[in-house]
Amino acid sequence: MNNKSLFMIATSLLFGSSFSVYADAPVGVRPCCAFGTNLQTEVGGIPVPFVSVENVLNIDDLGDHIYNDGSQSVASSLMGLGDESNGIFYSEKGGFLDSAHVRDTADFTYYLYTEFKAHLGTDYSITLSPELKDRVIQLTESKSNFTFEEKQNISVELAALTAYRLAQWHEIAQWFGMESVGGFKELASAFSPEDLYSNMLGAKIASSVIAKNPNLSKDDFSKAMTKAIEAKFIELGVVSKEESKAQIKSMDGVWWDSDKRLPNKWVVIHREYHLGTDLRPNGFKNGVEESLSTEYEALATFKLIHNKNDKAFNALPEALRNKAYWTPSDFQTIADFAKEQDEKEQAKNK
Repeated sequence: MNNKSLFMIATSLLFGSSFSVYADAPVGVRPCCAFGTNLQTEVGGIPVPFVSVENVLNIDDLGDHIYNDGSQSVASSLMGLGDESNGIFYSEKGGFLDSAHVRDTADFTYYLYTEFKAHLGTDYSITLSPELKDRVIQLTESKSNFTFEEKQNISVELAALTAYRLAQWHEIAQWFGMESVGGFKELASAFSPEDLYSNMLGAKIASSVIAKNPNLSKDDFSKAMTKAIEAKFIELGVVSKEESKAQIKSMDGVWWDSDKRLPNKWVVIHREYHLGTDLRPNGFKNGVEESLSTEYEALATFKLIHNKNDKAFNALPEALRNKAYWTPSDFQTIADFAKEQDEKEQAKNK
């Protein structure tokens, strides 16, 4: 195996990247970031010392937001060679933030807005690339005669919520062994404590951008998001890269374990299993609360449908496994199961 292959494998372990391409919808997830700093990796039990990717940034390092249409390669994003870079930031009002999660959910908010705006109130399905389960968003026919403005406003609100639901499922799928790159599980990223707050932030920022200009093109959305993310990070009090690193290091032994190497699941030792639609920054009592409305969720049902990967969920209770499909109403039950299993494993390893 050559150095390039080792680099791609190791970075996939480190960042949970995805290489699948799906027409129109955003492509997989951006390649960033397991919680920690200067994280090391191993492949087949052999350390890979030359892979130590910088995953903590200054605000000025973010670069332009690029709608995730596959135009940016994994390598260019990781190495800061493209227009967009991602990393972990510490903020005084929002705690730890992962810009890749912010951007991913923002892009899905925009994509789903365009779909909902065109099809809201009709019998219409949106099929996304699988994440262990097949992912389908089913719009239902409605007898309500929405005005143009109502349809637009509902589509913005519903898109933000549904994009966040996709992020919730992504955390669950990672815990159950999802492999974006064949053979390499993303267990260390599942329910990482900064993830879902960052995802919700992305949904909120994007919905605000769209509400101000509901007819944004994809390029215009990217330009507006570049400014909006920077403004939000400044508002939340994002500190310098050096200060962020110091804050992350202070969580060594509390949130993460610098003595372990990826893909070891317990590189991350603290997880957030709460999948609510109202969140405060994990670990911060006075952080800025974010929330999403569920008022219109009945108009678009996110379904997780059986496929050949069902064996990944064999440990779940039979009643849950036998359901025709899962929806977000099942997510917390599944997350609670994951939490219980993790607590048992941690107790056993002490």
